[in-house]
Amino acid sequence: MEPEKELDPLVLKLWRIRGFMNSIPMVVIALVYNFFFQIMPHTPLPEEGIYITIALALFGGFISIYALPTWHYRSWRVNYRMDEIDFISGIFIKKRITIPIIRIQNIESNVGPLAKKIGVMSLTISTAATSHKLPEMPEEEALELKKRIQRLIRNSLY
Repeated sequence: MEPEKELDPLVLKLWRIRGFMNSIPMVVIALVYNFFFQIMPHTPLPEEGIYITIALALFGGFISIYALPTWHYRSWRVNYRMDEIDFISGIFIKKRITIPIIRIQNIESNVGPLAKKIGVMSLTISTAATSHKLPEMPEEEALELKKRIQRLIRNSLY
């Protein structure tokens, strides 16, 4: 059975804000390039370079602010069952991971300043083999999931 639960729309909002923040260097580079071209007219830089850098900055901004977050958001599916956590991720190459609850050794919660402002947090689940970072989810849902997993682990040990 495929995981069906989509991520919360707050996650998409967070990813778009991060995309905006990641696109700022592209815009700064385009502006610096254009500034130097304006103050140094006898440089071997092509005049079309101004338009090319602006177009590339706008295209890169569109990709990092809108396209990539939307594709990532649509590609994630998660199911939290009583005995396992099942999720699928990946835009082009789908990766399905099933983590049995009995194998979980540690659960970490991560909240950055931007995620805290929006009200989401992510969980990192560690097993003996590796760690898996679940995408951000509303804070109440993440804390409830963390408590439920801890309860299931405690009950399975005794």
